[in-house]
Amino acid sequence: MTNKAIAKPLKETSALIELTGGNPFRSRAFASAARTIERLEEPVTDLIERDELTSIKGIGKGLESQIREILTYGSFEVRDDLLGALPPGLLDVLSVKGLGAKKARVLWQTLNIQSLDDLETAARTGRIAELDGFGEKSQSSIIENVALLRSFEGRRRGADARLEAERVAAQLQSQGFNPIEITGEVARGMNETGEIVLVAASENDQHPLIEGVDLEVSDDPLGRAWTGAFPDGLAVRILVCAPDRVGSAILITTGPSSFVEGLPAQSDQAASSPTESALFESMGLPWVAPELRDLPDAASRLGELSSWNLITDADLKGVLHNHSTYSDGAHTLREMSEAVRARGFEYFGICDHSQSLKVASGMSAEEVARQQQEIRALNAEFASDGGPAFRVFSGVESDILQDGSLDYPDDVLATFDFLVASVHVGFNMTEAEATDRIIKAISHPATSILGHPTGRLILKRNGYPVDHRAILEACASYNVAVELNANPYRLDLDWRWIELARELGVLVSINPDAHSIEQLDLMKWGTVAARKGGLASAECLNAMSCDAFANWLDSRKNR
Repeated sequence: MTNKAIAKPLKETSALIELTGGNPFRSRAFASAARTIERLEEPVTDLIERDELTSIKGIGKGLESQIREILTYGSFEVRDDLLGALPPGLLDVLSVKGLGAKKARVLWQTLNIQSLDDLETAARTGRIAELDGFGEKSQSSIIENVALLRSFEGRRRGADARLEAERVAAQLQSQGFNPIEITGEVARGMNETGEIVLVAASENDQHPLIEGVDLEVSDDPLGRAWTGAFPDGLAVRILVCAPDRVGSAILITTGPSSFVEGLPAQSDQAASSPTESALFESMGLPWVAPELRDLPDAASRLGELSSWNLITDADLKGVLHNHSTYSDGAHTLREMSEAVRARGFEYFGICDHSQSLKVASGMSAEEVARQQQEIRALNAEFASDGGPAFRVFSGVESDILQDGSLDYPDDVLATFDFLVASVHVGFNMTEAEATDRIIKAISHPATSILGHPTGRLILKRNGYPVDHRAILEACASYNVAVELNANPYRLDLDWRWIELARELGVLVSINPDAHSIEQLDLMKWGTVAARKGGLASAECLNAMSCDAFANWLDSRKNR
């Protein structure tokens, strides 16, 4: 069980205590414990096995016991008691963006709102706008966000779906299926999906068994299809076929249908291919990576797409856009730097938040100077300790303010090696307002990289509308790279715009936006999204060597 999964019921318990009008100190204790566990570098399960969990600040014997319950049962007594005293639909109400526990309690106590249906009905009939502390704007926002939440039901982010598919594949492997291939939207690297699909070969039409899922069987032209769903609604489909039908099964279940239907019809001989690459070869066609099959007219561009040399994790030389305890990160600058070096990278870019973002403990100008002094000391130490060559670059994630200007005066901005410019507040903008605001920030000489261009959170929040072409053209004009934020919640710049960035000559920077050592490893999900857009290593900013990246920064100072 991951640390994030362990933290979730603790976080829910904090909200449930607040929702029921319980002790606020107790609520904050659970919330604090959840944050601590999410930021731990080491798995909680390992700490418990060594009986070391209570050595973590803020986790005493009581919490340790409750975490053990979570590991055994998936929940714990306090949470279960609270849930037992509440209408079950209130947890769904709490999930609506903009509704915290306090507001959900008001709605429950005054309007008897106990479910998403109750909430939507009350909003659409105007009753919520009549309450103190809400109003017409809040009511409209609730209607919009309930619709958004409903559209996400039964879906998971690509990274979560991939991990679930790998767990299912491992279960099938233990049952003797061979080979097993993950197909569908997961294989194509989609940002999010409502279904995981696998092809499993068996000589004897074996019945697959998946923990926690009741599977039903139906006939399929290529074998037998077993379908079901996980408790959260995520669908699973397993196509069991004979080994000589695996190639066709992979192609058809991987999709998308527009790609499959655009290919020539398979011959009987081709249909019996044991692998997908053999199938393409028997049809006289070049094989195209699944990630590229969603690109426009992919089926008619096989020769072109098959020649693309897609970026890999091994191509990445540096890790840019990261946070430390100088702002809202969980680990110190030294700890983050050493962790990046230990992973074999050549350089590390620290980008703590700028002063205006108070909620993320943005750095004052004095703290910037102190951090830069520490960076100089670390670089001197790394250069003389006999280890692999490594450099820390002084960066900042500067807020793009409401008028498009950057945080800090120009004399402070000039002290950084590079700057990631991002929007964090003021999301309620028209497309024209957002685009103008961002382009103004891009035009500032200090801006090196445009951070998460739309601010979206996948399955949580749609981004603000922007004119992607205008923004990428501005990046090209001012020699500014665009970030592909690798956090699975973001994956922003979206893969659909990478091909345009490539055409315009805009470098893409695959950044983890890491707030802890553990999150440095999110880079791999950025690589998946970059490959889906067709990115090559030569088109990626942090695939440059350390010297090449430093030269690129120097060249920009003279633009």
